[in-house]
Parts: sequence; C-alpha cells; structure tokens
Amino acid sequence: MPATLVIAAIGGTVLRFVTTSPMWIDEALSVNISSLGPSGAIAALHHDGHPLLYYLLLGWWTDVFGNSDFAARSLSGLFSLGSVPVLALVARRRYGVEVSRHTVGLALAAPFLVRYGTEARMYSMLVFLVAVGWLMFDRAIDRPDMSRLAPLALVCAALVNTHYWAFWLLASVALGLLWHWRKACPADRTTDIRVLTAMGLGASTVLLWLPVLLDQAAHTGTPWAPRARPAEVIVETVQAIGGGRRFEPMLLGIVLVLFVVLGATYAGRVDRELRISTSALPSTIGPMWMISATLAVGGLASLVLGGAFEARYAAVIVPFLIVLSARGSAALGRRAAPAALAFLVLGGLFVGADEARRDRSQGREVATAIDSLAQPGDIVAFCPDQLGPPTLRYLSFDGPAVSYPPGFDPNRVDWSDYLERIAAADPSAFAADLDRAAGPHAIFLVFNSTYNGFEGRCETIVNTLTDLGRDDHILVNGRPIFQPMFLRRLGAAQ
Repeated sequence: MPATLVIAAIGGTVLRFVTTSPMWIDEALSVNISSLGPSGAIAALHHDGHPLLYYLLLGWWTDVFGNSDFAARSLSGLFSLGSVPVLALVARRRYGVEVSRHTVGLALAAPFLVRYGTEARMYSMLVFLVAVGWLMFDRAIDRPDMSRLAPLALVCAALVNTHYWAFWLLASVALGLLWHWRKACPADRTTDIRVLTAMGLGASTVLLWLPVLLDQAAHTGTPWAPRARPAEVIVETVQAIGGGRRFEPMLLGIVLVLFVVLGATYAGRVDRELRISTSALPSTIGPMWMISATLAVGGLASLVLGGAFEARYAAVIVPFLIVLSARGSAALGRRAAPAALAFLVLGGLFVGADEARRDRSQGREVATAIDSLAQPGDIVAFCPDQLGPPTLRYLSFDGPAVSYPPGFDPNRVDWSDYLERIAAADPSAFAADLDRAAGPHAIFLVFNSTYNGFEGRCETIVNTLTDLGRDDHILVNGRPIFQPMFLRRLGAAQ
C-alpha cells in the first residue's frame, strides 16, 4: 500500500496541474467575468447562472498570478488537492486509520477531482467546501458549542454562494436532522436544533444575493440543454465519478459504485468472511442519505423546474462517494484490499492521464487559423455566441467580432431569455448585416449548429452569405471532442 499511495500522490498531484487543452466556454467565461471586478462580476452574473463567490476568488487569484490558462486553472488544482487531507480526516474520525489511508489514495487519483482540478470552474472548490462542511458538521454534532457551530455556518455560507446545487445538499442535511430530531432524546434534540440553526444562518447569507438569484431564476436557467430525467441524473453521476463517457471511465465508475455499496453495507468479519448488511449501517446511513437524498431532491427540482443536469453537478456528493468507496475497498482485508486500492488508483490515474491529453475545445486551433489569414477590415462572427469566449481568448487579430444571436459582447454569453432571443433573431437578416459591414473584406464564421435552439440557423447564415455572392471555404472541421468548432472563410466575390 505505501507504494500505491506514493504513486497516487505523485500522479494525482501532477495531473491536477497538467493539461494541454485550451479552455472551453465555461472556463473562458469564468476568467472573463472574474476580470470585471466585484461590481462588474455582479452585473455580468445577472446574465449568467451562478453565485458570486468563485468569481471573486478567481479574480483576486488572477490579479496576483495572471490569467494564463495555467494560472487561472491552478486555483482549482489547489482546491482539488486540499480536499484530500480533509476527506482523510473525515474518514479517520468515522471509520478508522485504514479507511483513511484508502481515502487518501482514492481522493488523490479520483478522476473527478483530477479533471476539475484542471478547469477554471468552481467544481473542485465545491468538493473542497463539501468535504470541509462534512468535517465541521461531524465536529458540531459531537460538541455543538460556538467554536464548532460558527465554522459550520461559514462553510454553509460559502457553499450556497458557490453553486446552487448546494441548496439541495443542505436541504437534504436539514431533512435528515429533522427526521433524527423526531425520535431523539432531549440532549440530541438540542444538538440537532443548534446545528440546524447554524446551517440556516450560514445559508441565509444568500439573501444578500437574492435580487440576482431571482433574476437568474426568472430569465436564465439551463437553456443549453433539455430538462434532466431521473435516469440521466443517475447515469451521469456514475460517468462523473468514473471520469467520462468512454468505456474505461464508465467501467471505473461502475466499479466505484460497487465499492460504495460494499462500503455502506460492510458489517465486519466472522471467521475471515465478510458480513454484509441488507441495508446501510448506522455509521454509513448519513453519507448514503446525502448521496441519495441530494440526487433525489436536485433531480426532482430539475425535472419540475425544467433544469438540466450535468455530471459536474455531482461535485456536491463526490466526497461521500469517495469515503464510502474507500471503506468498501478497505473491507476486503489484508490481502485483497491493497490490490483493490491499487486497481482503483491506477485506473483513476489512467483515466486522468487520458483526459489530460484531450482537447476540450477547438478555440485555440480556430484562433490560430484566423490569425494566419485575417486582414484589416475582416470580421469574425460566431454562431452560436457560445463559441466566442473560447476562441477570442486565443485570438490575436483585433478586428471586429460579432455573435449570433446579436446584441451582446462576444467575449461573454447572455443567457437571459436565451431560447426566446434565438427564436426572435433572424439569421438571414444577421447575415445580410454582416455582409454589408464586411463589404469587400472577408468574414470568418466560427459555427456549430448542433447547439440547443440553433438547429438550422447557422446553416441559414452560411447559405445567405453564399447567396449574396461570397466564396465559401472551410478552414477547420469540427473534431469529436467536448466542444467542436467549424471555421469558414466567406470572402467577397472577385
């Protein structure tokens, strides 16, 4: 096992800070919004769908270390690494030294933590806050005095101001406490009320953000994907912990789920044989409740409210999955447990290394192609506008840039009433305006018509421009990656 932990430490640390991929849209938007300063970020988030805290931290971070891809992503890498010792402490408190060691190995090599440690997004920060919150919760339950309740309240405040799925997590904790309160003795009831009050006070800080939250709820949502179905939530969660949708990550995700089940039901050994309970044990009911209740509450909310679910939202339950899977692998005994841990660690590092070499966006490739050909007077256009931020981040050409639907800064995306604005924007009129603005100069059109709501619209722009006499040359074809792009040069007819 020591060798496995050394490999996990070296591999997991390196992979959190090494990726060759250019930033995809969400990362580019994070950097662009965070660079606006507190007041500018607040104004920008009216048109986005997230709370403020991560953007403030990223803005301060890039002010000090710069906004290169490595610098912006390194904050997430540190949060991802910081989750490891916190989860080890939680596992040690709950299940002992051996499970803590397995937790260290699994957390270091966890594909989810490795992947989101290399993204300029809030998901590794969310995992870190959930892990700290779990530790603070356990300490407050043991002794609910102010020295332990105050840190719990602070973590809850940070959670609700980092990602909205934290609401479903805290709602699940509250439901669990209320259920326990019904049958508890007076002393435990007092503890439950104190802990619940501390959590409520922390979560209530979101009231400071309420005007923006209500505006986002009324106008943004998740227009880039259809509403989530229950089966989708479960499958994408398995994919998330395994590291992706390819065969190897899916296999690893299924194996990890099996270890989670074993970790929740392992009841000890009798004559060297495993004893398995038919239900979660008292020591594992809490994390199992957090996994199932959070997914159920969040999935139901998404279904009712029409929201989407993405694998990265599973960040709010990843700490519970890691610790329970560590308990499951440790349950196999002195001979099998090290082999199981080695398999999970090496599998996680393999998936992480494979992910590190894959491009998530073609923004840099497209920008390079434009820079090699663009001349003064040329125009760069994006359909949809979601391709603008990850391309403009790498573009040196300083000519005009516009996006469809029109009317917003192409370095950002206005998610407000998004599908309605797409439907209201006439792609033929947009193309005609683009043709007039370019005149005798070329138009570089970055496009992908497979985005939700854009079906056929980007093609209409191309067809209108060719009907107006422009020559059409495909410069870059989309590749089968996370965010593919196509680039066409539409020059004025000679």
